[in-house]
Amino acid sequence: MIIDLQVNQGQCTWPELWSVAHAADRAGYNTLWIADHLSGSVMNAPSMPECFATLGALAAVTRNIGLGSLVVNAGLRDPAIVANAAATVQEISGGRFILGLGAGASPSSSFAAELNAIGADIPATMEQRHKRLEHVLDVLDSMWSNSRNEKFATFPLPQDSIPRILGVNSVALATLAGKRCDGVNIRASHERRGEILRAARDAAGDREFMVSVWDWFDESLLDETSDARKQLANEGVNRLILLMRGAPDAARIEDSSVL
Repeated sequence: MIIDLQVNQGQCTWPELWSVAHAADRAGYNTLWIADHLSGSVMNAPSMPECFATLGALAAVTRNIGLGSLVVNAGLRDPAIVANAAATVQEISGGRFILGLGAGASPSSSFAAELNAIGADIPATMEQRHKRLEHVLDVLDSMWSNSRNEKFATFPLPQDSIPRILGVNSVALATLAGKRCDGVNIRASHERRGEILRAARDAAGDREFMVSVWDWFDESLLDETSDARKQLANEGVNRLILLMRGAPDAARIEDSSVL
């Protein structure tokens, strides 16, 4: 099982995040993931550095560790901006980027506060939010195709294919992930985790597919013989993303070696 690390970039300064990235690399984590939000308040942080700008900076100062977004909100940017930003991070990183995407929060969710603050439109129904996410996938397919329309000729084209993973909380989104993406992600504590991951695996068929869950950082989860790890493996999970609470601790990360 691949073991990754996620941190809340709003909880640390850039020098601290630099140290965290290098500590995670030395400790053997496969990929370092960060969030995509406009405001720190939704992540209990005093501020929130922009996702793609931060990933580009991390790409420039690291050499081995993968980098990922968990997850880019489909409603925060025009899909063409997402395509260009992701392609740029992939170029800077030398092919180490994974694009995590999500449908975005409902109007009643606490995560909607940042969008309400800027007067952004939030689709009222889950179906509308899923449709918007599908549109983002359509645009990525069009702009990143080797046989793309001539009008995209001078837009960034990733030289290395960018894996796409969907953050999901329903069977419908999991099925979309299985059909159109390279992986799926769900929180470990989701009450329907097994059912939702099974839907993604069924839709993906026999092709290579990332079945991932995120959980709070806990050294006990690094033990592959633990009951929790065995249960995940039994459900077909092949990637575990551990999210550190609060400010990331570079020393603790390095001490938690997964090599």
